[in-house]
Amino acid sequence: MTNQRTNRKVKLQVWLTEEEHELLSQAATATGQGMSSYVRSTVLKAIKADLGATVADK
Repeated sequence: MTNQRTNRKVKLQVWLTEEEHELLSQAATATGQGMSSYVRSTVLKAIKADLGATVADK
């Protein structure tokens, strides 16, 4: 099974302080990604970690 993105979209809107925006921008730049790509990959990592912790807790 291939791991391809589907056409399903989830729109995420967040309000950041200037400091949070600057940190996000720095992190994205440091990894060579745009902010959207950085947020997407970081959120997916966090979700997988949470799910792994949930499975391990059971």
